[in-house]
Amino acid sequence: MNLLKRKLDDMSTTELSEYVKGNYPENEELWVGSKKIVIRKILNFERNRMNKEEA
Repeated sequence: MNLLKRKLDDMSTTELSEYVKGNYPENEELWVGSKKIVIRKILNFERNRMNKEEA
């Protein structure tokens, strides 16, 4: 999770936008907000997905 956060933090706003649209096309709510909010949404989404896979 920390590696993903670092990767997202290092991206420019444009790169982050393209990354989100490419990797999460079905989750348009992840696309909206400032860079910091979008990163937080992605991390929460991935954390929730990992928790579902473990269950």
